Amino acid sequence: MRKFFRWTAKMTALLLSVVMAISAQTAFADCDSVPNTSYPEYQCDHIEYLDDGGRIYVYYIDGIKNSFPVPPDGFDPLTASDDDLSTYGFPPKPSDQSELNEWTELMETYSGTPIPRIVRTDVCFNHSRTAVDSADQESQGENNRLSTSYSTNWSGYISNLTGINNKYTQAQVDYKHPTISSTYGTSSLNVAGYWVGIGGENSVSLVQAGTADTGANNSWAWYEYLGPNHMNPAVQLSSLTINPGDNIHVYIAFSTSAQKFNYYISNSTTGQHASGIVSNLDPSIYYDGSSAEWITEKASSYLPNFGSITMKNCKAMLYTSSTWSNLNSLSGLTKCIMTSNGLSSGTLRCSPGSVYSSTYFTNTWYNYY
Repeated sequence: MRKFFRWTAKMTALLLSVVMAISAQTAFADCDSVPNTSYPEYQCDHIEYLDDGGRIYVYYIDGIKNSFPVPPDGFDPLTASDDDLSTYGFPPKPSDQSELNEWTELMETYSGTPIPRIVRTDVCFNHSRTAVDSADQESQGENNRLSTSYSTNWSGYISNLTGINNKYTQAQVDYKHPTISSTYGTSSLNVAGYWVGIGGENSVSLVQAGTADTGANNSWAWYEYLGPNHMNPAVQLSSLTINPGDNIHVYIAFSTSAQKFNYYISNSTTGQHASGIVSNLDPSIYYDGSSAEWITEKASSYLPNFGSITMKNCKAMLYTSSTWSNLNSLSGLTKCIMTSNGLSSGTLRCSPGSVYSSTYFTNTWYNYY
């Protein structure tokens, strides 16, 4: 009889542990419980279940709807319909054959989208360009002049459409996430971001996405949308693992008619991709299509030593076009150099090289501060 009671107790404990495990998994799937990170996590409001088995995790961040679509198991973007690609936040399938080949090569790396873990940060990627050296110009592409500007925190290339009756609606970039070899002082004071954006050059309105490093051992993906009096910090995508050396692709788009910002970040090395749609974004606040940027940014007191990063496939699309334009063919192209005071007289922090093969350049680190 004692053996029976001991067996019954063991079975009860085992069943209880199974029930608790299932409950925990269910809670995680319903956004009620997610692991802790160094930053506080946003709480999921609800999940929208789609007919094909996909899900959309909905978060309201400061009253704005942020949706994180997760396709069903076995989802294949190569055979998916245009509507499904849009629903799950994938870049649309191009009609141009060369662009279609690039898109196909990227989508072939897709193996899945992780359940989102969305983290609030205190990092804000923004702009503090202070001067343009109009005397420093060089030929860059056909009938295009390249100016040089200086910034305390940006280094890369900017296309400025000021005075041109046109706007950018999409932009993209590829790069290998760099390795941080050294930092200066406390790790948390060393933050570098690598991103593509629309806006931010002629106003504070800016949408952007990319990856970042905090210190030497903390790499992460993020997106951000900024506007006058709406300086929202970057949202960290903790569920999308980023490691030094990983091949990253970032795509962003803003639809003024739909009032939404769509970003897509893929880690082609791991096969994990993540996308998001930010809805009901007032274009008069968050959208400024007069510029597009491909940037390495110092987002803290010090710029960690990332060595160099080569940004490839730098392209943008105008709202009047259905095809991509290469970096060196864009109007109002400016090389932005990061210095200590945002002027040519300052200490060099980071500088981009020339544009090669129409679409890529290398940003090189020089100084922490």
